[in-house]
Amino acid sequence: MINAASLGIKNLDEFIPGVGPSSINLVYGPPGVGKTIFAIQFLTYGARRGENVLYISLDESTKDIRKDFENMDMYIDEIYVFDAVPLSSGKAEVKPVREVTPITKLTRMKDATEKKTLFEADVLSLKSTLKNVFDRVKFDRVVVDSITALRYFYMRGIIPDSGVHSFMRFLLTNSNASILVTAENFDDLMIEKSIVDSVFRLEPDRKNVNLIVEKSTVSCALELVPLSMTNSGFAVDEKFYLSFVKRREK
Repeated sequence: MINAASLGIKNLDEFIPGVGPSSINLVYGPPGVGKTIFAIQFLTYGARRGENVLYISLDESTKDIRKDFENMDMYIDEIYVFDAVPLSSGKAEVKPVREVTPITKLTRMKDATEKKTLFEADVLSLKSTLKNVFDRVKFDRVVVDSITALRYFYMRGIIPDSGVHSFMRFLLTNSNASILVTAENFDDLMIEKSIVDSVFRLEPDRKNVNLIVEKSTVSCALELVPLSMTNSGFAVDEKFYLSFVKRREK
């Protein structure tokens, strides 16, 4: 049986053991559904176990990330952070410039300061810098949030979506970690399903968010598990969990 890396969500291991080691895994869903919270929980679970975990943000600065989680009871201090912005010239579309964490020295979330150095990159320089990061530290878990934003790092004349496949292969080859990438829409990424070991969809449903397993190399007891939001992040809906335990005990 595969030694799965837990997704770090309370009681979820009963249904979905996690993701495989040295694997690429995708979680996608509409804006605001909680993909970043899901991804951070994956990292904090590993951090609590003494693992080296890295959060790669292509969509939000460390300063904003910390602010998003300051009122939540989540263990984010030991997460290594790496954030970048696309080059501001020669682009078909450019996102607003924002501050990013300096990359000359790896920074943990707890050490991130208000003073930032802007790191602009295209895909080639992004890969080069990340390779340097992976050469210095062996990570057990890596999150890319979001892979959808990668399209902004490609220069004019390059088809952005066609590069997602090679970028994900690069991450797996150079990090050898359990990798979780977030996206808003699976179809828009044009990824062959063979490249990803697991595909999870987050879908809002009344007061809950349904976690739907579309693909997994790890044996899962259920393909749909309702999650509720707590101050510590997602947890399996309590009524659903208790009902499942009672049926199992009969």
